[in-house]
Amino acid sequence: MRRATIFLVLTIVLLLSRVTHAKKQYTSQDTIRDKSIMLSGVTITRKLNPVKLSPDKISIRVSNKSRNTSGSVLDLLRKMPSVTILPNGSISLNGQEGVQILIDEKTNFLTAENLITFLASMPASSLETVELITQPNAVLDANGHGRFINLKRANTAQKDLALIISTNAEQGKYHRNHHHLNVVFTRNKFSLSNTYAFRRGSELVDVMSTRNITGLAGRTPLQIDMNAIRNKNYKNHYYNGILDYTASKTIKLSTYLLISDNKRSKDEIAGSLFFSDQSVADSTTEARNAMGQNFRNLGAGGQLIFHMQDHSKWESSFDRQYFQQSEWQDQMINKFTDERSAAALDTLNGTAQGEVRISTLQSKYTLDLGPDITAILGAKLTHVAMSTASFFHGFNGTDWKQRSDLNSEFEHHENLKALFSQVRYAASARMHLSFGLRYEDASFDSQTRNASDRNILNRSYRNIFPNLTMTYALRKKHQLSLNYNRRVNRPNFRDLSPAVEVNDPYLYERGNPELKPDFTNTIELGWLYQNLYSLHLFHSLIKDAISKSYHLDPYGRTVVQPMNIQYVSILGLRLNGTSMTPIKQWNIQLNANLIYKQFEWRAMAGNRRNRQLTPTLQIQNSVNLPGKMNLEINCFFNGPKAEGQATISPLWFINTGLHRKFLQDKLTLYIYTNDILQTNKPRIIFNGESMRGRYRELYDSRAVGVSVSYNIFNSKKVSKNAQSGDRLKENDRIIF
Repeated sequence: MRRATIFLVLTIVLLLSRVTHAKKQYTSQDTIRDKSIMLSGVTITRKLNPVKLSPDKISIRVSNKSRNTSGSVLDLLRKMPSVTILPNGSISLNGQEGVQILIDEKTNFLTAENLITFLASMPASSLETVELITQPNAVLDANGHGRFINLKRANTAQKDLALIISTNAEQGKYHRNHHHLNVVFTRNKFSLSNTYAFRRGSELVDVMSTRNITGLAGRTPLQIDMNAIRNKNYKNHYYNGILDYTASKTIKLSTYLLISDNKRSKDEIAGSLFFSDQSVADSTTEARNAMGQNFRNLGAGGQLIFHMQDHSKWESSFDRQYFQQSEWQDQMINKFTDERSAAALDTLNGTAQGEVRISTLQSKYTLDLGPDITAILGAKLTHVAMSTASFFHGFNGTDWKQRSDLNSEFEHHENLKALFSQVRYAASARMHLSFGLRYEDASFDSQTRNASDRNILNRSYRNIFPNLTMTYALRKKHQLSLNYNRRVNRPNFRDLSPAVEVNDPYLYERGNPELKPDFTNTIELGWLYQNLYSLHLFHSLIKDAISKSYHLDPYGRTVVQPMNIQYVSILGLRLNGTSMTPIKQWNIQLNANLIYKQFEWRAMAGNRRNRQLTPTLQIQNSVNLPGKMNLEINCFFNGPKAEGQATISPLWFINTGLHRKFLQDKLTLYIYTNDILQTNKPRIIFNGESMRGRYRELYDSRAVGVSVSYNIFNSKKVSKNAQSGDRLKENDRIIF
């Protein structure tokens, strides 16, 4: 009561003083002189949501998340909503694998190790936007299951010279580091960008497996327990140079050169126990594997963009890619009886060579047909030439002899011709349509040779791939969407090559030259609310789906090989939440999926199925702390998942990070931990027709790292329109 009385008295005093002041008349002489001031510009600053939700994709502006531009693109993607990167290099989008990486809508590296190396070498500061595409249009290649991550680069063209230096050190069980240097020079009509990166380190993989074999004719069931320790070392060099020339306001030229040299080695010790019908092992083996691998990539190309006066645009590009890989393997095997007495000693020596050449020519024309209609017309030609050869020798105690069951030579040629069109039409203020068609004429010629056989395959396909996106705004904050597309997934070159990878005398992995492409039809219904939330219900049906299989060869060995199964049915629900702020300093991004998958394939005993309902949840927390610091806590959970003949057990992990900027935001310090609780342990249960088993991998994923980057010239980034050409190549299928 006393406080209320004091408050009332003060309010009355203030009101009386205001009234008294208003009644008084004041007269003074004006001594201010008029003076004109010309302003160079006006800057309006407001807080923007860096994430934009669309019916077909999610766009994240990197330039608006400045604290995330200190490290590599790999570090940046690990913080993206709905993106998951596992230690083995597997990248998932919305809980599903089979993701293709695009750089300005063109692909680069494809293998797990080489892709991770490429992303770790590319500075995040060179990007403007990252697009997570789930419904691609006809301009993008029809190959793949329709999950793309497009990295759109930014152009630092406001300074004559821009220089970014970054270094990273990471310590798990072993040490890893990478460093990169990015220099951009701009003068008059020329802009030259150079990026060099070096990456080096060691990794550890602990593998345990159990295989129960029942398909050996005339023999009792056999159980094999294997434990292997794999030590991997790598050293990578990467260079990417881009030269842009703006001839006029209407003509722009661009060329690029990409060089990569990767060296990897693996030292493995594997022990196996063999059980027949007793609890004590009948015999044991100890296998020592030493492997080396060199992978080189050389790419070059050019692009011409011509802007016309009627807001139309013509773009043409040419690309040439060359990949070379060489491998060697030495294996020594000691066999022991149950009494630990030496029974035999086997050795194996092998080499493999592989080359892929890809040439691509594409041209497209963008034109405005009216105030509400825009069309894109184009064509693309692609030629692929591939060759692999593997040779193995075994030592039988006296001399070396060729292993004809492991040797093979393989040649493969592809010719792809494509025509595409995409039309965008605004039917009304509320309703928009985007529909496209892509026609592809593909021919494949393959030839496999070994000691006893020669197989020639000639195949051709002519297909039409339609896509449709319809959006309707119910109200200002609500929007409904309907999407449909049809796509093809061609086998990657490793899946086609019959070259053998020998893990131990009883476990081989090889490709399948007789693989056919699989075809996917997807329909999706979506709801968007105020660019904050989106909910999508989708269904995909994949015919002749490519999937790994586990079977026994005539020698009783377990062979892991891709095959075409009857179909895969996917039914899912996806939820995205962006920039949720429980309090001012706390930002949350959410991605949740509930996916039901069913695989069906033919077996000798009839059709078999593998189905599973899989929940996934990804929560990314960002908290602004005092002293210009930012704390990140990223949590991920993936429930049990069906994948072909295998089922993957639940998986979860937590990553953390702390940012701090210094020297007027030119110096960035980032301290992070990955898989802090070391829970990222993939476990696989497979159930083949004559074999079933369990498989577990433990990676050196728990690590602490420090990243430091320094931007000597903090130039302003502008949109890189000239580099957004469509130079898609087929090397997304290169997986050696």
